[in-house]
Amino acid sequence: MTSKSRSGNHLKGIAITAIGVAILSPDGLITSLVTADIRTALFWRGLLLGVAMTLFLLIRYRGDLAQIVGNLRHPSHLAVAVLFAASSVGWVTAITLTSVANTLFIVACAPLFAAIFARIFLGERVPRRTIVTIIIAIGAMGVIFAEGLGRGDLVGNLAAVATALVWAGMVVVLSHAQIEDPAPAMALSGYIIAVLALFVAPTVTIVALDMLWLGLLGFIVLPISFFMIMLGPRHLPAPEVSLIMLIEAVLGPFWAWWFISQTPSSVTFIGGAVILGTLTIHFAIGLRESRARG
Repeated sequence: MTSKSRSGNHLKGIAITAIGVAILSPDGLITSLVTADIRTALFWRGLLLGVAMTLFLLIRYRGDLAQIVGNLRHPSHLAVAVLFAASSVGWVTAITLTSVANTLFIVACAPLFAAIFARIFLGERVPRRTIVTIIIAIGAMGVIFAEGLGRGDLVGNLAAVATALVWAGMVVVLSHAQIEDPAPAMALSGYIIAVLALFVAPTVTIVALDMLWLGLLGFIVLPISFFMIMLGPRHLPAPEVSLIMLIEAVLGPFWAWWFISQTPSSVTFIGGAVILGTLTIHFAIGLRESRARG
């Protein structure tokens, strides 16, 4: 399925995805406030995400379990569930085994992988402006996290590469399948994450304050943000959805600055401004071209 046959419009896709990413951006801050073992936290993140999406589905489909389960019979829905779970586990593994800088920089390559996958598997022509934007964004991310690069563990770095590849693959599947309701796949992925984490978590017991933070993530931040982000590929090419995801890496440090006084460096300010400015120009040109074609 090419971009010409994609439903909806460009501006709607940008808005939905950007709002979703903005809602997701405090994830790093909230996660840093959780004192539990990262594997235990991953279990609760997955379980609460699964429960939240299940409740949403039961309300949306008025308890029609047959319709909910029926959506998951489609290979594309199952693929999205597995890929989303794999990207979540890969992200946590990378953060645990290598530096945050290495992880964020490597995962920032996801738009490039998405562009390659879209070209190979969907036959989509990737505009030159998108390729240029990807290169500039990756360069800016490299500058922002340059101080922490090179200090990571090999396994952690490989996990970050796998995360970028899996995320790019998931966005391409969403773009190709034009899934109208990603909620069933999200619910299943949450339970997959919880089951996988249960095998390695030292305990599932957490203190009350951790439950507050994880509840905020599992019931509000993750369900709303990823639901909106997964709707993005219905209106935007896969590489552009992945590009918008870079906003999370830009906004994340500012949440930490605001709430726990972790002041970003001047390099972070400059790099973030370059990324946001480049994305603004990229999508402004895209909107102008869409209006010209319309």
